[in-house]
Amino acid sequence: MPHVPPRLAALLALLLAAGPAPAVIMKLTPLKEVIASEEFIFVASVDKVDADKPAVVFTTAAADALKGKTPFERLPVNLTGDAEAKKEGHAKVLLDRLDAGRKLVVFASKRGKKFNAMAFTEGTWFSLQGTTDDDGKTVRWALLHAEPFLRRTFVGTTAELKTVVEDALANKAEPPKPNEKEPQGYGPPVEKKGSAVPRAGGPALFGVIPSVVLVGPLAIVAALFPGLFARLAVGMKRWRAFLTVASINSTLAVVYYFVRDYLPDVKAVGGPAFTAYLLAVTAVGLLWAGRRYRRMSAADPVVTAPPTSRELGTLAGATAATGLLAAGFAWYAGSRAAAFELPMREFTFIAVGLAAATLYSGYRALTRHADRKPDGTPADTRVSLSGEAVGLGALFLCGLVTIALSWNGNAVGGPVATGTTGGDADSPVGPRLADVKVFEVPDSSQVMSGLTVTADRIVFGAMRVKAKAEGQVFALDRTTGKVAWTFEADDDLLPVFCTPTVADGKVFTGEGLHEDKNCRFFALDAATGKPAWKTPITTTSHTEGNPRVRAGKVYFTAGDDGLICAEAATGARVWAFDGKPQGLHIDGPPAVAGNRVFAGSGLYTRAIFALDADTGKQLWRTPVALRSFGPPLALGDKVVYGLGTGNLGSDVWRYDEEAGQPPDAEPAGAVVCVDAASGVVAWKYDLTRSVHTSLAADAFSVYATARDGFVHCLDRRTGKLRWKTGIGGAVTGGPAVATAGGFPVAVYAASREGTVVCLNPHTGAPAWERPLPGFHWDGTEANGVMATPVVVTVATPAGSKRTVYVGAMVNSANTGKKTAAVFAFEDEIGE
Repeated sequence: MPHVPPRLAALLALLLAAGPAPAVIMKLTPLKEVIASEEFIFVASVDKVDADKPAVVFTTAAADALKGKTPFERLPVNLTGDAEAKKEGHAKVLLDRLDAGRKLVVFASKRGKKFNAMAFTEGTWFSLQGTTDDDGKTVRWALLHAEPFLRRTFVGTTAELKTVVEDALANKAEPPKPNEKEPQGYGPPVEKKGSAVPRAGGPALFGVIPSVVLVGPLAIVAALFPGLFARLAVGMKRWRAFLTVASINSTLAVVYYFVRDYLPDVKAVGGPAFTAYLLAVTAVGLLWAGRRYRRMSAADPVVTAPPTSRELGTLAGATAATGLLAAGFAWYAGSRAAAFELPMREFTFIAVGLAAATLYSGYRALTRHADRKPDGTPADTRVSLSGEAVGLGALFLCGLVTIALSWNGNAVGGPVATGTTGGDADSPVGPRLADVKVFEVPDSSQVMSGLTVTADRIVFGAMRVKAKAEGQVFALDRTTGKVAWTFEADDDLLPVFCTPTVADGKVFTGEGLHEDKNCRFFALDAATGKPAWKTPITTTSHTEGNPRVRAGKVYFTAGDDGLICAEAATGARVWAFDGKPQGLHIDGPPAVAGNRVFAGSGLYTRAIFALDADTGKQLWRTPVALRSFGPPLALGDKVVYGLGTGNLGSDVWRYDEEAGQPPDAEPAGAVVCVDAASGVVAWKYDLTRSVHTSLAADAFSVYATARDGFVHCLDRRTGKLRWKTGIGGAVTGGPAVATAGGFPVAVYAASREGTVVCLNPHTGAPAWERPLPGFHWDGTEANGVMATPVVVTVATPAGSKRTVYVGAMVNSANTGKKTAAVFAFEDEIGE
């Protein structure tokens, strides 16, 4: 299966399920999503610590509740920890950092009889689990493990985190964004009384300056350096225009930053338009400064004299102060780019303007001898620009560059692929979009798997984001979108990326993501969603590849455990093709055709292979240069594979499992067609980015989507390009092709950013395109659209009608709240 790596994403807030073998959370986790999704958020205090047991008791009161009514006042916690905690010595880590009276912020949610919780104290994160006794009153708490990677979510003090949570819940300020560059670790140990407690780490941007919403950045600088800016504002009256423009622009930038999510989605209030408004303010200030300078020089020619050492020193000090603060803000945010993003962008521009004025003033001071008359006396009037005009001119140029970059598409997510490279076919009339329906799924955060559509149901895997990510399998009524049944195992199902397969009255699906271990494979009753096997099949790895059912057998992949064949009726194993002992890691779904099972390996050994469907015996193996994480496509006597570097959410990636092996160097991808009987390569089409999604084909062409943002149409016989069409910054779901009588009618795909397109299968020209209603991409890979459309075609008296189903989510750009959703696009051909 195509992996979703930690940094993209913020995959979805605190992504690790409370399953059979929870592991340390390594995924990049936005605090905004955690605050929006958790049921309870409260402040607790350490009541007592017992290092001998080891154990700790936390207490909380109603007044300490930040969100929800806290269901308990006392939390006795066993600190023994799980296998991960014992291996890494997490109990000692926490005992060194917990002391009576120390405060912590707890994020918790209830699932069945269990509570999952994440706690933070002075730079240290750790996870807990509470289990309710049969009496329904007593909750027994236990440490799972410490969470060293969650420092990327927030690193600061407990008081700062409490303030951030309060401000976010009151809609006063957004929480800081995660910082993927923050190293893993823990906050400082408890210090002895009388010694200073060091900071837990640099707070995230705005985490310690909530008052920034009330004043512009320039006012902050003036407050920090009052003497310096008093001399600039009072002692140098000719700088009035610069200071006015700088104050207006910086304050407007702060205001715009906090209200932009509430503004209508029109160009007049978009980012480029706002920059243009600030540019207009700067232009007015530049004209004002020029006019004032001419008037002052006419009244008193001494104004044109070179700057004094006091003036030059003031300018240099102001430049240094603003430059240091710009660098400081970038450091707080954990990225140099933060200094060039709203609202700190305008503050950085002020520093650039002051630097330009300082350089110009220094030049005037160094060349002051050129302003003397032939007899050596100073000239009365000098031909010059004012330092203020130079500074405002630099501000104006910064604004122009910003607008130019925004018009060139330099937005979140990088350049977006657009345009169509034409082929040789004529362009017939394509489908037209008739309607769009949205089926929201309550109490779920995101559709994770592909969709399986039957005569009356839509079946898929999903994830609910709480203190830990929880897996779900849903069946919806295909007409109304109402939930027919939900499967969550025993309240411990891991996120379900595996697309369920419906066959023989059963639903077959697995659980877990690449980071998960000890995952299970289930068979459910298709009518009720209840388990159809006595026990699920257990593995030591993850079961994320779509299963295939043939002749009473079910075939599924399980990472290091390889490829497994079981009786579909009972779950009894028939054979297992073990992966890791053979240097294979098999994630992608298999393909079953004839008496062969086709699959590929993306870790350890990069290869594609075929097995005998009855015995599991390897028939052939072909080495490949790139990783194989996507499902093969069997086409008669040929099999087509998508390959690439990295994974579904990253162009290149270093896998911990491959220690000692060289990591991916440069992004690359390919579509490879091999002979089904021998594995000999028939043709290969190279790409600049990976193809880890499913493939589609009709009688003439093979269709592939890639991280380059294009849908590629290849000649099925030769692999040569017919056309390619760019639909976004990347495509992380496969294409789907609709046919009528064996003839292609349309090709459908969804971009990572949420645009669904219908393309002409002969030319690649768009017939229609539409964004997913209510979906807002936040720029993180894990929250992008990973759906492969599913097409259902119905004949009509005048032509045909198609319903194109896409699974994703609707989400709030303001609160970060996500709700799983299935989108149904209806298009038609004919009157």
